[in-house]
Amino acid sequence: MLFVLLLFPLCAVFGQSIDRTANGELTLRAFQNSFPDKVTSIAFIDNDWTITAGGEVFFWAGGRILPRAEKEKIDSYGPHAFYRYAARPPSPDTFPPQFIDALRERGNEEDRRERKGTNHSFQGILYGGLERREIETMLVRVEFLGKTITVHRDIARAIKNVDAEIKKWNGAAAFISSIDSISGYNWREIAGTRRMSYHSWGMAIDIQPKKLAGKAIYWLWERQRNKDWMIVPLEKRWNPPGPVVEAFEREGFIWGGKWPLYDNMHFEYRPELHEFTRLLAADLAENDGHVGVSLHHIYPEFRLR
Repeated sequence: MLFVLLLFPLCAVFGQSIDRTANGELTLRAFQNSFPDKVTSIAFIDNDWTITAGGEVFFWAGGRILPRAEKEKIDSYGPHAFYRYAARPPSPDTFPPQFIDALRERGNEEDRRERKGTNHSFQGILYGGLERREIETMLVRVEFLGKTITVHRDIARAIKNVDAEIKKWNGAAAFISSIDSISGYNWREIAGTRRMSYHSWGMAIDIQPKKLAGKAIYWLWERQRNKDWMIVPLEKRWNPPGPVVEAFEREGFIWGGKWPLYDNMHFEYRPELHEFTRLLAADLAENDGHVGVSLHHIYPEFRLR
């Protein structure tokens, strides 16, 4: 049901453009453009799009990105989260009833436990490993908004740039003083799932405020006290100030406040999603000129932190 919900508006409006999205070509090109030092080529092999990184060929495999030895085991893995990164958070008052039902089901503990894990071989090449001991050799300590945090060395410069940009903003001092903690690297799976968290690679940051003033910040915490957690209005959620979100986004991060399963404290380094969004818009403009007509109706694929 969820797949149909997400795919139907795109197919109905964009025709040919969905082919390049569904078959993985645009997504893999987004990875190539975002990680040119690690991705060497994109090619169509054995009736599927492939991406070569670290000397190894990976097959799109319906969004699973599998090495050749695993490419026939599509049913063993769940797809990775690829989607058009939204310009603004989706407002619950625009959600149709069937989408709210799908969100409620997706937040169900049994559904989350049973959802298949993803194959992380490709990320292992992008980020330097899949084992804790490998990743911990890649970590560095950086100063960020008055705190010292541990992150992957590949994003250290981006974090410093975000820090500098935020501090240029005239509301920076008040925001910084409102922060209770900032965390980066944390070796763990996504809560209640078999999926690896981006915190495990040191590619994500959580900013927690000293006070929430009764506002929601993370869907899973809110679910414990509110059965209608998925339709909490945007104004009743804790949000980092706009300049903070924009500073992160300019450096290739995405904000969890733009997920229907919202995580408003969370930022993760996903430059390929920004690039995919750009490529998709360009492809639509070139092929059928429908940019802006229905893109805002395409909800991001559900992402669990």
